[in-house]
Amino acid sequence: MENVTHTLAGLVLSRAGLGRTTRLATAALVAGANLPDVDLAWSSFRNPLTYFHYHRGFTHSLAGHLVLTLLLWAGLLAIDRLLQVRVAGERARPGPLLVASALGVWSHGALDALNSYGIRPFLPWSDAWAYGDLLVIVDPWLWLVLGAAVFVTAPGGRRRHLAWSLGAAAAAVVVLFTPVVPLGARAAWAAALAVTVELCRRVALRSRPAGPGAAIAAIGIALGYLALCAVAHDRALSRLRGFAGPAAGGDVGLSAGTELAALPRPADPLHWEGLVIDDRTIRHRVVGITRGLDPEDAAWALFERRLDDKAAVALWAGCAGRAVLEFFRFPFVAIEPREDGGRDLVVRDARYSRQGRGFAVFTAALQADGLPAVDPGLCPP
Repeated sequence: MENVTHTLAGLVLSRAGLGRTTRLATAALVAGANLPDVDLAWSSFRNPLTYFHYHRGFTHSLAGHLVLTLLLWAGLLAIDRLLQVRVAGERARPGPLLVASALGVWSHGALDALNSYGIRPFLPWSDAWAYGDLLVIVDPWLWLVLGAAVFVTAPGGRRRHLAWSLGAAAAAVVVLFTPVVPLGARAAWAAALAVTVELCRRVALRSRPAGPGAAIAAIGIALGYLALCAVAHDRALSRLRGFAGPAAGGDVGLSAGTELAALPRPADPLHWEGLVIDDRTIRHRVVGITRGLDPEDAAWALFERRLDDKAAVALWAGCAGRAVLEFFRFPFVAIEPREDGGRDLVVRDARYSRQGRGFAVFTAALQADGLPAVDPGLCPP
């Protein structure tokens, strides 16, 4: 997930009562909830292949979470000792602070494990990816639930209300004016936002903020939402099993080489991106959790994978191609013309891009001999 959700999760855990267990517990929960993304410091500075190779690497693994928990705990204890020297006060208790550090760090991994980007939980022993396929990276429903809980459980004030109003407005702009969010999901989220804002306004008029029960209730609602997403995901996969075969645009049955994937859509657990994948083709269509929810214009799109084309095989043999295959879950290859008359080898990951040049698309110019020209600087160090 992105860091707004991680930060809100850490704050909600604190407001649910964990922040009162010891000094610096809130800092441990919030910092820990974001700490695994420290890998962005070395994964995002060069090029996309470096990002794909290093992001959600060791710091997102089980072993990495253990290391980060201990480092965060030790760092906060050192800060507490420094503060104790300068400012008299109660010392942080090591046991509760360790628990808060662990909950913060492991909340990050738990949330990231829910989406289709995936994590590699068993690094450094195995670099295999695991995918939850329940949420996209940005989930506005979690923003709404967790953000409301954080707002109502903190003391009020004009500046605070203004800051949260601006935050709510920014979230509304992102959700309501982003084309990738389906229109129906936008309308439902806007209605829920209006109700949530009114509830928060009423709480803000009270003399004191809501207690830990509000944060605990928000955690329960979030877990209930995830459970509903899991049920909807299972329904979408069941419908894909019914579609596989001639109805999917070819004679591909559910053989040992056929894979089905139902991938989440932004803010829309009622509809899923359905993929039927075999060695030669990828078929895609939007699938409703029931037949009545299927889009009227739903139709199967067929993509030839072409993974054994001469240009593709040459790419796979190099370090850049290996980095592509390491991250791309459902790769497929196309040869596309350029405006200057040349041609490009284009590799897309069907999770994210089935046309165009968006996220998870690798492009290499083809030389006169039909082989790709790959800049060695693209290889992850």
